[in-house]
Parts: sequence; structure tokens; C-alpha cells
Amino acid sequence: MRKVRGVKELDEYLKLNNCPMSEATLYRLVKRKEIPFNRPAPRVLLFDLDDIDKWLGGETQ
Repeated sequence: MRKVRGVKELDEYLKLNNCPMSEATLYRLVKRKEIPFNRPAPRVLLFDLDDIDKWLGGETQ
């Protein structure tokens, strides 16, 4: 599994894949649980890039 930790790293990944989103938008999506993420501890966000790719493609989990 390919994973990144934190919204800033996810933001960089999305920019590299021609799908830029602001950090504020990403935090809003996390708050609304509209983007796949894992929170293994308070204040720690992990994003599985395979799940993010599926999410960007419109696939549901």
C-alpha cells in the first residue's frame, strides 16, 4: 500500500496528478468524511493513495 501522512503530503500528491485541491478543501472533506482516510491517533491523518486514486475516479468503497 502506498500511504502519505497528513493533508500537506496529500496536497502534493494531488498536484502531481493534475488534481490540485486546497488544504482547506481537503480538511473539509475529511471533516465530512467524504474522502477516504484513516486516523490511527488524534491529530494524525493517513491517506492510502490507492483509495485516493479510486475516490478520484468516482469509485465507491
